[in-house]
Amino acid sequence: MHKILIVDDDKDMCKIISTVLMQEGYKIFKAFDGEQAIKAINAKNYNLVILDFRLPNMDGIEVLQKIRNMGLSISVIMISAYGNDLVKSKAKKFGVSQFLDKPFDLSKLIKVVKNTISKN
Repeated sequence: MHKILIVDDDKDMCKIISTVLMQEGYKIFKAFDGEQAIKAINAKNYNLVILDFRLPNMDGIEVLQKIRNMGLSISVIMISAYGNDLVKSKAKKFGVSQFLDKPFDLSKLIKVVKNTISKN
């Protein structure tokens, strides 16, 4: 069973994404800020991280950078309502698999998740 970590300070968004992905058969874990995300990634091996850009403590780019600095090649899908060209460029620099602008269609998210995991 593939393990996915969802990182978003919006608990409703976490709940929606996790419910939809659990129905697709994925095992879901959640973190609500950047520090929790790093701790969770250190504690478990995930197939995928769905990472919001705007987070308390450290933003999604900083989390992504820390993941890469730890030498992990884990796939990351970044999500944000604030994804301007600079943010997307930085995310790409640190190897984000996909960037989805909020609000996004849940069927598109499922498709992106399946495609990203199948590439691993």
